[in-house]
Amino acid sequence: MMQKPEDFNVNGNYVNLKAAKSANKTWYKNFCQYYKEDYNSQINQENITLEQKAHIFDRYQTNLVNLKKIYKQNIINLKNRFVNIKTKTTHDNKNKTFLSAVKNRKKSIWQQFVSLITNKQVIIGVFFTIFLIVIFHIASTITLPGVEIPAGYNQNDFVSMLNLLAGGGLSRMSFFAVGVGPYITAQIIIQLLSSDLIPPLSRLSKQGERGKRKLEVITRIVTLPFCLVQSYASIALILSLNSNAESAGQTFSIWGCTELADLNAGQIIALMATFTGGSYIALFFGDMITKRGVGNGITVIILCGILANLFGNFNAVYHSIEGMIPAIPNGKMIAIILAVLVYIIFYILVLLVVIFINNSIRKIPIQQTGQGLTSDVKALPYLPIKLDSAGVIPVIFASSVMTIPSTIAQFMGEGSGKTIIDSYFSLSSWLGIVLYFFLIILFTFFYSYIQLNPIQMQENFEKSGKFIPGVKSGDDTGKHITKVLNRINWVGGPFLAIIATLPYFISKVTTIPSGIAIGGTGIIITVSASIEIWNSIQSAATTTGYEITRSKIQASYYDLVDDKKIEELW
Repeated sequence: MMQKPEDFNVNGNYVNLKAAKSANKTWYKNFCQYYKEDYNSQINQENITLEQKAHIFDRYQTNLVNLKKIYKQNIINLKNRFVNIKTKTTHDNKNKTFLSAVKNRKKSIWQQFVSLITNKQVIIGVFFTIFLIVIFHIASTITLPGVEIPAGYNQNDFVSMLNLLAGGGLSRMSFFAVGVGPYITAQIIIQLLSSDLIPPLSRLSKQGERGKRKLEVITRIVTLPFCLVQSYASIALILSLNSNAESAGQTFSIWGCTELADLNAGQIIALMATFTGGSYIALFFGDMITKRGVGNGITVIILCGILANLFGNFNAVYHSIEGMIPAIPNGKMIAIILAVLVYIIFYILVLLVVIFINNSIRKIPIQQTGQGLTSDVKALPYLPIKLDSAGVIPVIFASSVMTIPSTIAQFMGEGSGKTIIDSYFSLSSWLGIVLYFFLIILFTFFYSYIQLNPIQMQENFEKSGKFIPGVKSGDDTGKHITKVLNRINWVGGPFLAIIATLPYFISKVTTIPSGIAIGGTGIIITVSASIEIWNSIQSAATTTGYEITRSKIQASYYDLVDDKKIEELW
């Protein structure tokens, strides 16, 4: 058997590029011959099993594939070495400038966009997300057989809230009429109970990824009773709207029945099972988007429901303004257009303010003990804490909690109990708006501590040898982070609450319906979810493009540095 050839020397003493390529080709053939003889010598051994033969063959094929890659890389490195002497200095300077730019320069928006659309993995994730969302939206717009919903009815605040959490499925009483709302409610309860209220759940929350998976299973189980309750409430809700719809000549019916008492037990159970199944399928879609698509699946589903109704909302704004403006000779249309433009301008201003607050961060400087210690203030790394540190989750949580009293009211007959809930705990009352306001602030504090967890940060700093300049390590670090987080939440929490309650406040002081007023939960979810999706796409592009970038830079600078320094670069 022939002796194993030595590795090919790219920096060898070759006359020209052609001679170097010829030497590389000869080296490649010799190595192929060596692998072939080695394979034949092993495969022809006595008492060798079929499984061992298969393993030897697989190793032989792997060696050939790797050898082919090395052969092609050698050609690239040889071309870089044999660059024209007259232009080598200029070429080297450009390469050094490019290497510095790779490390320090921020890509422009256009360059980021180009890098994203040319990344195969990102494109697959985006199209997979769009595919699932299209399926979900089509199913959300198809009313279940036997259910008749008159067109053009006005949704009350409770219906609008449930429809938002359902991803837009409740407005058409579709298969996804309940949507992800029950899961969000169950998630709130599990997170509350796992905050040292129930020790077993608290221990699971501290067990890392394994504990999170178990808590997720428990959350899915707890979701089931909430699905059943909300399914029944949705059936009762859609039929209770007849008290307002009949005055306009509109009647809601399920299998020809206009009242809940007219439905038999089998029909109600069938509808509840259908809505519950739709809710779990919506959760499955959300999981698939989170794992294989872009963004958080639950948030993406809610976002798409909001965007699907966006055109209808603007159309409703136009007709509402048209009805509010009195007849003006030869000028009513101009007045309507001006009023709509003013509405759009204020809508855009609110949108920009939400984007600004969402992207605002508080930087906490961090020092590293040992060689990482630096006296340059500008070079200090920092811990970024967003002004809206909890994101859109507090608004969704508060919305879910506000639907609980109204859901209970659907089980109650006409009487003082239902009247009290409708008068004081609905978003059409001042007390309900104030309660919604403070719930958002409360959940902002609660969820921001779950997300950031100052005690966990303190422990991580101690383990990694990091500290905050001017703050002692240990408990003082945790107290400092908590203090900063409290200050931030007293700004971010009320801001979220103001934007979310703004439509209901406008509806109380004017005749504009809350569903089309400026601001609201929808605009917060739209901004937060859009930014989250964009960051997810960028993260996926960075991860999948790392190896490609590394191979390109290594090939470009092979003639500048040796192999050891190239490895140190990474």
